[in-house]
Amino acid sequence: MLQPAELLYRSVRCKAVSYNSSNEPYDVPGYNDVEQPFSSQQGSDLRQLRVAVDGGGSCQWQLKSLRVSFRIAADNPLAKGKEVINTSYIFDFGKYGLSDGYGTGKAIAFSGESLDLNAEFFPILFINHMFNKTTLKLFAGDTNYRKWSRRYRLTDISHIHINPLVSLNKLVRIESPEHPPGNLIATYPDGSREEIPDISPDYDRLLSLKSQASARN
Repeated sequence: MLQPAELLYRSVRCKAVSYNSSNEPYDVPGYNDVEQPFSSQQGSDLRQLRVAVDGGGSCQWQLKSLRVSFRIAADNPLAKGKEVINTSYIFDFGKYGLSDGYGTGKAIAFSGESLDLNAEFFPILFINHMFNKTTLKLFAGDTNYRKWSRRYRLTDISHIHINPLVSLNKLVRIESPEHPPGNLIATYPDGSREEIPDISPDYDRLLSLKSQASARN
């Protein structure tokens, strides 16, 4: 389920006020947050968004960040009774961008006419016994690794194409120990299990399992 895009515009002409550790005020570029829904194309499953880099106006607003987020829809059986977490891409167009880049990794610099992004996503069900909480999200590699980052710093860009390939039938189940301490246990779509040091399963293994299933079919 595609969420409305989040756009952050900033202005060096219209200032905002921030405070240092001594509670002393100082000026920073002003900011303006905007949500903008995607439009659909007739007869297509594509969604499109046209974004003004130069926001204009008396403040001469300039686009600094764009966040594109999607999630498993609430009416999907996988989501029933779960807390569903967004999966996001962040695109920065200069300094003073979005501060909350959790789960997207470090920014990768890119300059060019078109940025084309393709990634294979798998649903992850995380059962946390300590907090009696179950969450559901889409996973396409540990974003602490640059090759799986979903944050970009862009210059001279005209088009961004995102094509997420989602395998909803390849669920990964991650379960915390019922009585800490202990490692998390990941159960993969083929029923195999392994201990993992953090919340990220083996992405290469997931891709391999999908390839094997495709080969058999």
